[in-house]
Amino acid sequence: MPLSSPLLEVWLQTGAVAASLGMLGGLALAFPAGILRWRRGVLFAIALLSIGAVASVVRFEPFGFAVQLDPSTEPLLPLGDPQRAAHERARFVFGDDQVYVIALECGVVFEPACLRHVDELGSAVSRLSGVQSVTSLLDVTSFGYVAEEGSVEVRPFIDEIPHDPVELARLRERALNDPVYRRTLVSEDASVTAIEVRFASMDDAELIARDLDGQIEHLVAEYARPGVRSAISGRPHFKTHVYRGMVRDLSVLIPASVVAIAAVLAIFYGSLRGVFVPLGCGLGAVLWTFAAMALLGRPLSLLTVLIGPTLLAVGSVYGLHVLARYEEEVEASPSASAVDVTLRTLLALRRALGIAAGTTVVGFAALMLSDVPAVFELGSFAVLGVASILVLSAAGAPALLASLPLRSGPRVGVGSVTLAVRRGLQRVLVVLARGVASAPTAVIITFAVAAVVAVAALPRIEIDTDYLSYFRSDDPVRVDFDFVNTSLSGAVPLYIGVEAPTGMLREPALLEGLATLQREVEALDGVGRVQSFLDPLRMLNRAFAEDDPAAQRIPQTRAAVSELMFMIPKVDMSRYATVNHAAANLVARTGEVGSAAVLRIASAIEVVAARTPLPFGAAGADLEVRVTGNALLLARSADGIARGQPASVGAAALGILVFVAWALRSLRFGAVAMLPNLVPVLFYFGLLGLGVAPLSLPTSLIGCIALGIAIDDTAHFLVRYRDERASGIEPVPAAARCTAQVGRPIAITTLMLGAGFGVIALSSFATLQEFGLLTAATMGLCLIVDLLLMPALLIRLRV
Repeated sequence: MPLSSPLLEVWLQTGAVAASLGMLGGLALAFPAGILRWRRGVLFAIALLSIGAVASVVRFEPFGFAVQLDPSTEPLLPLGDPQRAAHERARFVFGDDQVYVIALECGVVFEPACLRHVDELGSAVSRLSGVQSVTSLLDVTSFGYVAEEGSVEVRPFIDEIPHDPVELARLRERALNDPVYRRTLVSEDASVTAIEVRFASMDDAELIARDLDGQIEHLVAEYARPGVRSAISGRPHFKTHVYRGMVRDLSVLIPASVVAIAAVLAIFYGSLRGVFVPLGCGLGAVLWTFAAMALLGRPLSLLTVLIGPTLLAVGSVYGLHVLARYEEEVEASPSASAVDVTLRTLLALRRALGIAAGTTVVGFAALMLSDVPAVFELGSFAVLGVASILVLSAAGAPALLASLPLRSGPRVGVGSVTLAVRRGLQRVLVVLARGVASAPTAVIITFAVAAVVAVAALPRIEIDTDYLSYFRSDDPVRVDFDFVNTSLSGAVPLYIGVEAPTGMLREPALLEGLATLQREVEALDGVGRVQSFLDPLRMLNRAFAEDDPAAQRIPQTRAAVSELMFMIPKVDMSRYATVNHAAANLVARTGEVGSAAVLRIASAIEVVAARTPLPFGAAGADLEVRVTGNALLLARSADGIARGQPASVGAAALGILVFVAWALRSLRFGAVAMLPNLVPVLFYFGLLGLGVAPLSLPTSLIGCIALGIAIDDTAHFLVRYRDERASGIEPVPAAARCTAQVGRPIAITTLMLGAGFGVIALSSFATLQEFGLLTAATMGLCLIVDLLLMPALLIRLRV
């Protein structure tokens, strides 16, 4: 995939930093004695770099987080999508496709009290800086015939609020019979009315900075009346609440991850060293990565907000492997110096650490095959973070351990609970090792059967990204959206654009075709309302026919159409037709936000358009109809990423296979390393096929992430296994010793990863909660495969 210039710029920036850190990590692995000789200088350099990172991440005036937050959906749209250019053109011609609705359920709309409420609230909202226009029943344009004067008037629908029941009843009847107002400004039963707000042109940063949504929420609360229910919906409303959720997640998820991982470490190690050495690797990586984002001016998006908890968990895993091997070396040589023990630790681990870092980089780098900025940046900054982790685990942690007093024995600082837990884990590992050694073929067959079931379930995977599901079902944002969608016509617009030669929208035949298209699209399942300039055109024609209901139609001559179209106020026409009458825009409003539903509606609209003739000119040629909209672009992007998972996971698997085979100098070992790590990913997708969750934009990332992370433990197991075999030990005892020795840190790291990703379930967004829980479950599957399938394969293949 050719990189577009913005993504290339991101990669050049992050790649340069990642390469520099990677070289430092590589030097640490290549010259461990030098790291320990200059350990104080290493620690000083890391401390200095961390202090600089803190200064970059923390903003002092005003005090806060220096990394910007981007709550918009723009980073989720592919840069190379040709549909995006069409959407930008439609927005330029017809205005932004954003709907912001304030719905008021009064019981009876056409009563003085309710109408005054609408008038007062609408007037207050219109005075806010940044609000371009406010439309309600009181100021929407109305065309009417005045019999007493024999003239047609163009004025607000309700100029003055009447108190006469007869007049109120007449207004109710007019509103419900007027296609311009029905289901947009008033519900079918006249119990709910809407105030539609349009904002001045501004980007999302300005929208958030002005807090227009918050100001409107404050006004709605200020003007609230007993017995009147209010609801707010629309994309600007979503964006503001997404921003608030992101702020909350940043303040909650990382501290909660720290607490969860620290709790796991405390249980299994029971010492400050056992907690802070692994955590330091994770926290340092998060700090350095956020500092890079701040310095490069890259904001956190809905997806890159996951970088913090992810790097914290992965970094802690690397630090734990260093600590676990250090303790093993201490037990083997309790009289050695801290420097000697640490040196032996590094010499034993450097190949495994190098393989783990390389494979994790490959897994995250596979995300960079996407041209979706948020996915690309998640991959690129995660690569940078892994490079940071390598430096901290290969240089920082050893330098710290070599500087601390040598522990006199394995039980120093270990409480009775910790000792009991570790002994219990060791007994379980011994039992597993014996079970696998006694029946390796049965283990392999069991996993093969489970893999067949998973493969059979793959075709049943449902691909659907529902952006509304970012909010829980009981979240006010979602409740209000459902209320607006049920009572009115939905707050998600799709543009149906038709382009013709200049002036062709004045042709009655073409307008009749557009009317047919509008009517048939409005009848589609999921479409609440279709708005166009045809509605006010018919009402104006009726007014000129002395309010004859039969004249509520499109005029039959070009001259009549031209005269009426120029009488419709430009502010009412701008969203639906160009000034030169060469392009029309039908706005289909829906309450659907799931990618599957939006794509279904768009496809149905295209089918209707294909069978609806839109003739113009003497030749009677048909015009092209194009469906676009932000919701449609997001749906296509999300489904495209999800459908591209086989390619992404395949690329990651191939890259990891090549890297591991090269690092271990054995294609056979590379294949053995890959199989146990592909199986959990296969099981994960099998669970999706069995209906656990749909394959959405966030959950589609789990495959590559899990593949890159899970092989870390495999690398440590295989390197240790090769060392055991090189010393002359047979496969069965070698596999058993690896399960007993390496299995403990593998089990603990899995619990840490599960805790780290599981904490994401505390997110403000339901979809990210799902991501966290599914990733944690996949890490658990990786543990089962590493401790059962991998030893069984090694024993059966006798490698």
